[in-house]
Amino acid sequence: MATDPERDLFASGVLAAVGRDAARLPPTQITGFLAMAGRSYDHGLMVVGRAVNGWADGILPRELATAPTGTRYAQVVQDSIVGDGACPMLWVTDGWGATDRYNTKRSAFWRCIRGVVERLSIADTQQEVWPSHLVWSNLYKVSPADGGNPNALLCKVQLPGCIDLLRLELRTYKPSRILFLTGTEWTDPFLSLMSGLQAGARFLHVKRFGIGRLNDGHVLRCVVAAHPQGKPGADWVQEVVEAYDR
Repeated sequence: MATDPERDLFASGVLAAVGRDAARLPPTQITGFLAMAGRSYDHGLMVVGRAVNGWADGILPRELATAPTGTRYAQVVQDSIVGDGACPMLWVTDGWGATDRYNTKRSAFWRCIRGVVERLSIADTQQEVWPSHLVWSNLYKVSPADGGNPNALLCKVQLPGCIDLLRLELRTYKPSRILFLTGTEWTDPFLSLMSGLQAGARFLHVKRFGIGRLNDGHVLRCVVAAHPQGKPGADWVQEVVEAYDR
């Protein structure tokens, strides 16, 4: 679940920045997100997307111009991550094949994550609790409330705070592997946090990989892959697994 230090940094580093630049942003509601850790997470894999596709209750950027409002909204987002006491990551399997809400089985993002989890023997994907073994986060913590990725300006406004939050997440969750399902155009601003990666020239879908070394001395295996939407899922998963093995 999202920790209190993550919540506080989200408020001071991301929401406050959005509030300061509210006049330049579209007057439409945005939503927020923080890292979600499964109850059975044992440092095996952290997965990172571009931005959440709708999540918590929306708020207008101009409402974040005052610190108390930002603090309250950060708490709303943290509460949405923590859930009702059950493992929060089980929303993935609860929605697998759903017909009345978001169907995670139709998502190339979650299908490919499931394939990687199976191939790396992180969990038994025949069991509904397999997502509980993951930490899931996103590069950008604020996105449009009605879905979709943040535009260039919203990304720019929140980028410094989001880099700080990813740094804190890596320090907090200490994954042995991290998988970015984003493409390099999204990830590159964040990769200053680690050294040791090489270009995935021999791959089609894997763009960066290697042993990443963080400034605090933590070492982890890192793969940056293209977003799997529209890609052959089996080939995408195979490349990711091969990249981790190299």
